[in-house]
Amino acid sequence: MKKIPLIITAIIFSLTLVSCSSRSYEEAMKVPEEKFYKGQYLEAAKLLLPDVNKAGKDQLLFMMECGLMLHSGEDYEKSNKVLLPAAKLAQLIPISVTDQISSFLTSDVNSDYRGEDHEKVLVHMYLGINFLMLKKYDSARVEFLAVNNELAKIRSEDGSPRYKQNVMAKYLTAIAFEINGELNRDDKDIDYAYTELKQVYDLKPDLAMVKDDLLRLSKRLGYDDDYEDWQKKFGKGYNVNENSGEIVTIFQSGRGPIKKSRGSLLKDKDMGPIINVTLSTGNLAAGVTIAAILVTLQTAENPIPKFVKRSNKTDKIKIEAGGKSISTVMLENVEQTAIQNLEDDYGRLYKRVAISIATKAAAAVIAGVAAKAAAEQIKDLGPFASLIGTAVGAATGAALFAQMRPDLRSWHTLPANLQLGRITLKPGKQKVRYVLIGDGGIIDTVEKEVEIKKGEKTLVNIRTLY
Repeated sequence: MKKIPLIITAIIFSLTLVSCSSRSYEEAMKVPEEKFYKGQYLEAAKLLLPDVNKAGKDQLLFMMECGLMLHSGEDYEKSNKVLLPAAKLAQLIPISVTDQISSFLTSDVNSDYRGEDHEKVLVHMYLGINFLMLKKYDSARVEFLAVNNELAKIRSEDGSPRYKQNVMAKYLTAIAFEINGELNRDDKDIDYAYTELKQVYDLKPDLAMVKDDLLRLSKRLGYDDDYEDWQKKFGKGYNVNENSGEIVTIFQSGRGPIKKSRGSLLKDKDMGPIINVTLSTGNLAAGVTIAAILVTLQTAENPIPKFVKRSNKTDKIKIEAGGKSISTVMLENVEQTAIQNLEDDYGRLYKRVAISIATKAAAAVIAGVAAKAAAEQIKDLGPFASLIGTAVGAATGAALFAQMRPDLRSWHTLPANLQLGRITLKPGKQKVRYVLIGDGGIIDTVEKEVEIKKGEKTLVNIRTLY
């Protein structure tokens, strides 16, 4: 009995590998995500704990998802226990531009998930909010400052910053420093808060509440010249009763975007033409045609995904209490940042990815033709000769690019945006009415009893899931 040649065994084995796959991240998240969006936050988080504690390619994602589920369930201590190591893990798996391009040419879901830029930033954002809710203001300051440090690291290839500072993080940094300064009677912290608020004003000069903050802190710090300048600029002074307290509402609205495929590679308006040009200007081996190479790419997907928006029915919250009314203001548009982040990546990578794909496709077909020609010279192979040509062509051509697909993993439980609302009230227990407003008017109303303390800030954290 003749032995099957080693080359055939290798081909069969490689095709088997292509067809086999382990449970995907999306499959693992299905039930926990369903529970999360039913408001069963802690039950959902519990289902992910085995994956959180197990090293693997998706561990960072499971940690981020679980941490946010615990945060939404108001278990801020446990949320931090998950998100703190997540922040460290995200720093351990960086990727270069070269590695990033290479990852698109294989099944990228087999690699360790490194986190999108905006996701790494938001890990620190949620840590900061957790510490604020736990009244650990010094730790909150550290995490909000880390948000801006992460943003500073995100650079274009020419070294210029790719993103502006995060207004929500800067505002919450100011709140954390001001609270800490008042508790410890440390004017340096309050001065730092004042500096952060001036930067918020530069970034968002139409934000009404930052004007009140600048007036209040310049007066509190005795910066008389600044106070007079702000008065002239804003056309008002600061007259709030010093015995009052304040509610600071953090509102997390809707469902953040998720990744989807861009569709057919050859039909892509950017990549398709570059692949054709690359093949037409290349030196092809005898017996190899452009048409033969394009056949291997007929079913290939564009390997670079895109973010798409999901549901977000609430535009803002109207906060009513003590005869006053204010509305929350969006300070961080998570969905827009995510979409822009990936589009920026696409813009700087698609040409090089397309050229690499065309080159690899040509090499695969050339290898298949060469293997078939070599097999036909080996008499001992008999009927296996034609099989080798077919199998090698499939394994190195169409089958190779069939497994090249976009990595659709992302942090699913993020909100669409983050908003903030501040309202000053008399001390004591206050009934606060939160009116959720969308395009068609009032969506829902939530009432909470909140205790206001003289000279203090009380934080309220709200999340909508629709």
